This record gives sequence, C-alpha cells and structure tokens, in this order.
Amino acid sequence: MENLKFCETELLYFGKGNTPSLHLHTHPFYQLEVCLSGLLHCRNAGKNFVLAPGEIWLIPPETLHDFPQGNSSYEYLSLKFLCDQTVAEYYGTDTFLRYNLEHILQIINHESHFSPFAGEGKEILESYLNGIMLHLFRQKGKSPGGSSFIASCRELVCKYGYQINVSTLAEHFHYTRSQLQYRFAKEYGAKTNIKKFIEDILIHQAEKHLRYSAMNLSAVARTMNFPSIYIFSRFFKRKTGISPLKMREKLHSSIL
Repeated sequence: MENLKFCETELLYFGKGNTPSLHLHTHPFYQLEVCLSGLLHCRNAGKNFVLAPGEIWLIPPETLHDFPQGNSSYEYLSLKFLCDQTVAEYYGTDTFLRYNLEHILQIINHESHFSPFAGEGKEILESYLNGIMLHLFRQKGKSPGGSSFIASCRELVCKYGYQINVSTLAEHFHYTRSQLQYRFAKEYGAKTNIKKFIEDILIHQAEKHLRYSAMNLSAVARTMNFPSIYIFSRFFKRKTGISPLKMREKLHSSIL
C-alpha cells in the first residue's frame, strides 16, 4: 500500500502577476498556478484549457507548459516548490482546495498575523501546500466524470434545477459555451454532451421526488424551478416517454 500519511514540501517562490508566459518551458520543481480573476489560458504539450477564478493547475516537474495571452485581463498566484511525493498533473478545484488556498492567500496578502517572508509564515504556507499535495495524491486514478469540475456541474444542476442550462452553466464558471464544452468533453468524456448531462440529472432528480416524496406534481415542479407544471410534465414526458403521474404510479407499484 502506498504511504499517504506524509507529504513534505519546500516553498521556493510565490508571487502574483497578470502577464502571460509565452514560451513553452520546463523546470525541475512543482508549480501551482491559481487563477485569481479573469480567465487564465494554459497550455502544455498535449492540450489547451482555461482556468476560472478559484481554479488551479498543478504542474509537475519537467512538464512542458506556458500561459498564452487570452482576450481578457486576469490575475494569477504562482507557487513554486519541491515535494517528496510524486503527484500527477491536476486542474480544477474542490472545497478542500479552496479552503487551503484561502488561507494561503490570507498569509500572502498580509491578512494574518504571520508574514510570508518570515520563517513561521513560510512554515505555515508549506503546511497548507502539504495538505493540497496529499489531497491531490489521494485523488489520482479517478474515473471520467469523477473530477471536481464535473461534481460542481452536477451540484449546480441539482441546486438550481430547470434554471440551469448550458449558457447559465458557462456563465457560472466564467467560460464561453465553447470553453465549457471543451472542458466538459475533456473531463467527462465524449459519450454525452452537456445538454444531455443536465437533462439526465433533472430526470433523475424528478424521479426521486416522484418515488420518495409526498409532494404533488405542482410542488415537484416548483421545487425543481420549472415555470409551470405544464412545462415540467412536457419535459418529463419528452425525456422518458410517459407522464410524471404515470411514472409515479409505476415507481410506487415496483416497491409494493
């Protein structure tokens, strides 16, 4: 079994910036690039992608990479460090990463009692980096559709229901539709598109309400942010072939 209990980092450099790096290059240490605002365009030898605010790109040693000029302004935080664990490339975010980055930024922005340039502040920064690297080490080998980005998409659909579509989802991540589609295909796989992904989640949520709740159809429609029971029923029947009422009868009969 791999040792997951210990991860040691040595911070070499940190800094903020807003200018692109236009030449592909490598270096013998890890780099953690964090998009703070705008859209940060990224490239390695095999792909191009875009980071939205709060998202990171972990660049392992000797990875060919650069940051092309985009069409809008942005700001990034760059951390360069050594690490005694081998951790795979990663881009995206999740709750744990956001928590650690928030505390890293507090120290770097001089919003805490510790100076990032003093020994104690540097040690605290390294402890948060340790946590990030250990977390990413544990995430390796996840299957398509298991990324934090896909999980965030799924969570937004479940939260906002019918109010979410491809355009509003793209706006949430500060992407264009094409940027969203590119990243979705990269992380989820090419077997489905975003529109079908959203619709499948909505149907799954509706079926859970129909099976397990006592809400009438109007209440289900309101809960899932459909404008009316008519639009909910039409959507549901178009996707499943039967009405919500017939589906409820079918689901209930299957558990009797």
